[in-house]
Amino acid sequence: MKKTINHIARIEGQVKAIKKMIENEKECLDVITQIKAVRASLGKLAIELLKEDIICKNHKGVDEKFLKTLFKI
Repeated sequence: MKKTINHIARIEGQVKAIKKMIENEKECLDVITQIKAVRASLGKLAIELLKEDIICKNHKGVDEKFLKTLFKI
C-alpha cells in the first residue's frame, strides 16, 4: 500500500511540473516528453494495483507479461 501511495505522489508531482512547464511556455516537445513519462507511470501504477488485487484474491493464470500486454506498456 505504501509503495502505491508513493507512486501516486510521484505522478502527482510530475503532473504539477507539466502544468508549470506550460505556464512558463516551455518547449512543446519537452512538455510532450513529460506527458509520455506520466502516461508510462500511470500504466505501471495500474499494473501494480491489478497485481495487488490478483494476489489478494488469489487469481491464477494472470502474470505480469499479460498485464503489460493488457496496458500496452
